[in-house]
Amino acid sequence: MKKPRRKLRRREGFSSDEELSLYDLLFQDNLSAAEIKKLKAVAVELLAKIKEKIAGLDHWTDKQETKAEVDNLIRDFLWEELPESYVEVRISEYRRRIYEYVYIQYKEVA
Repeated sequence: MKKPRRKLRRREGFSSDEELSLYDLLFQDNLSAAEIKKLKAVAVELLAKIKEKIAGLDHWTDKQETKAEVDNLIRDFLWEELPESYVEVRISEYRRRIYEYVYIQYKEVA
């Protein structure tokens, strides 16, 4: 039987389902324990940066320029912060996944 998401979130050390969701989107099977620890920190920090960026934009999904700002933030952060085991092609895929998640979750944020 699958544990409720709240218990999983707590066990994994996240304070929100959103953090856990970003972690899940970035997770890959071949990670070492140190890489998993780093990935958890990346998920938490990336979500905070995204929320901060979106809060400063007026209807961010309405304009190509503001959508690009969020997309570039995600891209740059992943390139800088993901463990070295993440290859270029996969980073682009993770960037796309995270952007789509953010677009859906925070579309109505004004």
